[in-house]
Amino acid sequence: MKLSIVSGLNESKTNKSEVLNTFSALCNFLNTLNYEGIELALLEPEKIDTKKINEIKDSFGLEIPALGTGATYVRFGCSFGHHEENMRKKAIERIDEYINFAQVTRSKVIIGLIRGRYNKESSPKNEKINIKICLKECCKLAEDKGVELVFEPINSFEIDSYNTIAESVELIKEIGSDNLKLLVDTFHINLEEDPGFVWDDLKNLTHLVTHLHLSDCTRRAPGTGHFDFKTFLKIFQDSGFKGFASVETIMKPSFEEVARQTVEYLKMIL
Repeated sequence: MKLSIVSGLNESKTNKSEVLNTFSALCNFLNTLNYEGIELALLEPEKIDTKKINEIKDSFGLEIPALGTGATYVRFGCSFGHHEENMRKKAIERIDEYINFAQVTRSKVIIGLIRGRYNKESSPKNEKINIKICLKECCKLAEDKGVELVFEPINSFEIDSYNTIAESVELIKEIGSDNLKLLVDTFHINLEEDPGFVWDDLKNLTHLVTHLHLSDCTRRAPGTGHFDFKTFLKIFQDSGFKGFASVETIMKPSFEEVARQTVEYLKMIL
């Protein structure tokens, strides 16, 4: 299992040169802490020079394990479940841009908040139908370019569909694409899963999971709350999990402190 952490690059508000400088500084810092990757939360990946990004990450021996796509919904308002067809098409087009980036950087693309929220002009049933149709289209794009999509169950306070691991697994099986796998996030597990069954459920699903997100119940760095990271991570270690566990938290008091604190905590429990 390899460790990474999530960061943005502010690519929509700065020029390409500044983006590359920011990325290089992040890689340099994470390299000193022995991180093996940096997950990127992007808004407009097409504005980034992927060739130069590759050169920088390779020079530090780091990977970009996954790309976060949630900003597409938060900032642009387009989503898979949207009641308007043109907004669904825009969401697919945006995911295609992430897939193009991921093809070059050998990253996974996360399908999370891009699903959107229910709208009074639609219905939960129609929203789920729209999500499935859009997800199938995105899987075709990913298959054509050899990119893996990872579907993230998200808690019901943030999103209205596929909140649990069981629902998400059922959807993945229904879609039936080899390029669609599962992402599990400890923060959402804490809110949505039954603590009496979740560990056994995870043991039976490790073959579907190719990416992890680490965040305590406080939504801050691991070790700041009561989530049982030792049991969680041991399940994947015992299964031979080779993917990344990526720190995705509120970056307070600072990104640097969260990165350091997480490394120290994981050394203590593993």
